[in-house]
Amino acid sequence: MVGGPPPGGTATGVLDPPPPTPPATPAAEKPRRPGMGLFPIVVGVGLLGAAIVLESLRSRKDNNDIDWSNYSVGLAATAALLLFAVLALALGSGRGREELVTWPGVAGILGAGAMLGVGLEEIEGGEDWLAYLIGGVVFVLAAIGYAAIRRGAFAVTAILGLGLAYIQLSDDVLVDIGEDDDQAIIAAATVAAFVLVVTAVGWLLRSRALTGIVAGVIGLVGINVVLLVVIVSGVFAGIFGGYDDTYSDTAGTFYVAEGPPDYDNDVYVIFGIAALLTLLWALAAALNGNPGFSVLAILMPATVVPSGTFVLAVEHPTWWGGGLALAGGLLLAAVGLKQLLGRKRQT
Repeated sequence: MVGGPPPGGTATGVLDPPPPTPPATPAAEKPRRPGMGLFPIVVGVGLLGAAIVLESLRSRKDNNDIDWSNYSVGLAATAALLLFAVLALALGSGRGREELVTWPGVAGILGAGAMLGVGLEEIEGGEDWLAYLIGGVVFVLAAIGYAAIRRGAFAVTAILGLGLAYIQLSDDVLVDIGEDDDQAIIAAATVAAFVLVVTAVGWLLRSRALTGIVAGVIGLVGINVVLLVVIVSGVFAGIFGGYDDTYSDTAGTFYVAEGPPDYDNDVYVIFGIAALLTLLWALAAALNGNPGFSVLAILMPATVVPSGTFVLAVEHPTWWGGGLALAGGLLLAAVGLKQLLGRKRQT
């Protein structure tokens, strides 16, 4: 055949069969809803949790001996929650299994920590190690629960257990580092270290967004609490300051009151720590897309900077506000310009 085979044909003139139609791409499956089976689970867990909290508060008598009638009820409620979780893990199926493992399991783990604390409260020297024991037990049980069912609630519970032990470690070791004048910086750095480690480790898990946001909330609150303590300390030091110099003349002895302590360096270091966490959360928001990271990145500078300016006794906040507004406006303008240029290229 002169000129080659016809379009779509072969050298013999026979048309090729049409290509097979690709299978239709199924629509993305909607996430499964837990259904009404979750209703009795959360109500039941709430009631058992209320029993645990009530009995943990009432399990010590006036002479601090254990009231076994109350303590036994708390132990029974804790055991019931953990038993439901274990039986559901072994025998359950479907979405109901996940819920019945997760919520009784989490409440039971926290109840076990509470009952352990009540039972060992009066052991001599317990204040030195009890927080480590409770935090370790909660962390280990929550890690086992997460390995079994991969639900974020267990990851959050593990963070709580780790945080309890970390607070005790900070009180035992970290606060003794440095001079008394550096305590605000040490406290802020301690909070930031916890946030960074938990976020980094949690990023390896499927629940990376939840663990990172929970750690971020702890960091946001912790940094602001440190600044609040600095503000209060500065105010009280200024009111009840001591005397650091004396001199005498014919009229008698005069005392020169010392001024309030200088926290300026502390505030600037805390600003740097807050900036590091802000950039971390902004990066996490860009990589993960969870709006919780965006909220954290917005709230940190919006709360820390105003508090810090009170400590710095800024006389002209207009310059601070103008500088912050200019920096933020330039960033948004750069993004808007990029969008505008991209739209022109498309047209």
